[in-house]
Amino acid sequence: MTLVVAVPLTAFVYFLAAPALPALPAGEQTVLVAGGIGLLLVAASTLALLPARETLIGPLLIVLGSGLLVGALNTGGSAGVGAGANVVEAFLAGAIGLLFARWLATPVVAVAVPLFVAAIDVWSVASGPSSQLLADGTDRVDPLSFDLPAWGGMGSAGHLGLSDALFVSMFAAWAWRYDLRRWPTLAGITLGLLAALVLGIVLDRAIPALPLIGAGYLLPNLGRLGPLLHRERQ
Repeated sequence: MTLVVAVPLTAFVYFLAAPALPALPAGEQTVLVAGGIGLLLVAASTLALLPARETLIGPLLIVLGSGLLVGALNTGGSAGVGAGANVVEAFLAGAIGLLFARWLATPVVAVAVPLFVAAIDVWSVASGPSSQLLADGTDRVDPLSFDLPAWGGMGSAGHLGLSDALFVSMFAAWAWRYDLRRWPTLAGITLGLLAALVLGIVLDRAIPALPLIGAGYLLPNLGRLGPLLHRERQ
């Protein structure tokens, strides 16, 4: 329970303090360090709600409360909020992900959804990205994305789509529900996020995060997915 409070609080302090940290050289180093830390804290804040995966009222109340807060923080394009809203947005995405994982609780869906959303994300980035990491530093404020702040008041190191955090939460909840390899799955999902960032830097182009998140969810569990689907057919 301590981690449920400590992790989001640490993330909130970091996102507010990032502009005051020593500036890093502009370019790849800023994106890698500031962006990577920001991604890890967004993922950790989203997963902090995982203990509520088997309840209904908790996630519903969090969706209501965090949704109202996100709306208030972004009303009129509130400049200056930016990364300060990340933790609240992570709670919103995490709670919605837990609800979807509960409502779509069949093994076939738990296997098919990562493949489906990965294909959609690849298409969306190729034809007009809607869910991606942006590695070109920008000051835009988007209520449907996480702002990953650069250090030293240098704007943003990138953005992560709200939908990416939603699926991080959903996949983690399914790992627990279906007795998959839980901690390797969490590690795989997190590494998928970081891989999207690193590949974006190496290839100098937008990399869709969902295919890599989905791979981080499916690959550690390849040996368990077949028996899971077999049990459902029986």
